[in-house]
Amino acid sequence: MPAQSLVLPILFNDYNLDFFLNGKQQLKVALANAKIDKAAFLFKLTNLEQAESKSHFNWQTQSPIKLVAHIIDNFHEKHRIQFRQLLHMCKVVQEKSSFKELFPQHLESHLSQMRYELEEHMMKEEAILFPMIMKGFYPSGPISVMEAEHQTHAQALDTLVELTNNFTPPIEADNDWQLLYLQIKELYLDLKEHIHLENNVLFKQ
Repeated sequence: MPAQSLVLPILFNDYNLDFFLNGKQQLKVALANAKIDKAAFLFKLTNLEQAESKSHFNWQTQSPIKLVAHIIDNFHEKHRIQFRQLLHMCKVVQEKSSFKELFPQHLESHLSQMRYELEEHMMKEEAILFPMIMKGFYPSGPISVMEAEHQTHAQALDTLVELTNNFTPPIEADNDWQLLYLQIKELYLDLKEHIHLENNVLFKQ
C-alpha cells in the first residue's frame, strides 16, 4: 500500500482500482494491469494529499486511544444506523414501487448478510482488539483476523456495486429508490474509509 492517506479510497474509486490491491499486490503492478498512467496517478495522489493535509485532521499524529474512539463513534455507530435505515428503505421501495421487477432481487438479503458480518466484526474489535491496542498492545493474530475479514467486507462492497449498477437506479425509479442508492453509496464510501483507517493507520502504529 502506498502513502498512508485518507485520499486513497477516493482516488482508487475514481480509477476503479481494487482498494486492497488484490491482497499484497504492488501499486505499480495494479496500475500497469489497469493500463493507468503511473505519472498521472501519482500526480493526482500528491495533489490530493496536499489538499488533505490542509483540510483534514491527520490521524497518524494522534494517539491510538483517540483514533479508536473516532472509529467507534464515527464508523461503528454510523454503520449500525446505516444498515437499519437501508434495510427499512429496501422494504419501502419494494412495497411502493410500480416497477418491482426491476429492483435487484438479492439486494436486501445481501445488505442483511453484510450487516450481520460487520456487526460480528465490530463487536470483536470493541470487546477484544481495541482495548488491547488502547493499552499499547498490537497482537498480530487478532489483527490478521480483522484484516482478513476486511477483505471479506471489501468483496461484499464490490457486490453492492454490481447489484446497484454502480449505484445507478433505473430511469423508472422513484424518489425513495434514488435515495436508497445514494445512501448505499454513502455506506460504500464510509466503510472503505473505515477499513483504510484501521488497516493503514491504526494497525500500523
